[in-house]
Amino acid sequence: MGDGSLSQEEIDALLQGADDLGAAIETPAAPEAPAGVGIREFGDSEKSKLVEFAREAAQSMGITLSTVTAKKVEMTNPRVEVTDAATLVSQYSGRLVQIAADYSEGISGKHSFIIGEDTAKQMAALMMAQDEGDLTEMSLQALTEGFSQMSGAAVNAIEEKVKNSVKTAGLEAVIQEDPAGIDAPQGDFVRIRYDIKTDGRSTFVDELFETDTARAIIGTGGGAAGGLPAAEPEAVSGGAGGSMGLEGLFGGMSDQKPSQQSVGVQSVQFSPLTQGPHSEVTGNIGLLMDVSMSLTVELGRTKMLIKDILGMGEGTIVELDKLAGEPVDLLVNGKLIAKGEVVVIDENFGVRVTDIISPMERISNLE
Repeated sequence: MGDGSLSQEEIDALLQGADDLGAAIETPAAPEAPAGVGIREFGDSEKSKLVEFAREAAQSMGITLSTVTAKKVEMTNPRVEVTDAATLVSQYSGRLVQIAADYSEGISGKHSFIIGEDTAKQMAALMMAQDEGDLTEMSLQALTEGFSQMSGAAVNAIEEKVKNSVKTAGLEAVIQEDPAGIDAPQGDFVRIRYDIKTDGRSTFVDELFETDTARAIIGTGGGAAGGLPAAEPEAVSGGAGGSMGLEGLFGGMSDQKPSQQSVGVQSVQFSPLTQGPHSEVTGNIGLLMDVSMSLTVELGRTKMLIKDILGMGEGTIVELDKLAGEPVDLLVNGKLIAKGEVVVIDENFGVRVTDIISPMERISNLE
């Protein structure tokens, strides 16, 4: 209308437009999507807790490798990343060695270590006390045994977190000719990369966890995603270390019976006690490096009657309990540590080591 007033039709049109605008505003007001946070939303707090755990595990694994290889091995600077198989594969080149060590008890999930070919050769040579060479079946066996010991050290750290027995299964070192052959967890998963230094050389080793497995580890130790009550993260946030995380875990017991409270206090004190012997072992090994030990090569053994021993003379042949061509035994202070084959070096006999007795077998021989 010319006088500036609105007709009824114009008013109706404006009111209809306002209704449409209100509907448009209300439509996006249903924030359903953010509630379905994806696995990649592995928060900074969770990563921080996992790095803290990884530092403890790295120290234990480094000490274990030092013991197995008789060389100083340092595993440091763990970096946590949530990734997927395609991204992981794109970061590698050449042949790799994957050592699977899936969790089978206490916690569950796929778990493995990955090292490059050069790193695998270096570590196998250290474990076998030989010069670096091609990766052989024997090299893979040595890597399997070495990483079995490393995994065992890491499991001890995990058991302190979850307060339950944890076991691994299917541990085996396998050569992957192509990075695309890596047996990675499905979907997104967690990779921890450690720097590893030994014998004047530096490289890295990757450890892969299923995301739920990583959350189970840090969650039971005071993390935000391990199934704890919602109030627990606040109790843990004031902690600076693993023992404080355990204090946060048991903090909810303050209103229960005194006997239950003492359990929490005992658990908080237990973690530091396990770390002391590790540091002492490292120092003690260093002090013993220049101590001489007797190495004996044993061709074989037999039992004889006293009358046969007394009847021995020049030309007597003694039949041993080993067949021709069987490896000889290498003993240190009477304890079997390796097997080998006899060789001739110039005019002297020598022994080429063909098999290293695993640390677990050596320990069982002490019983």
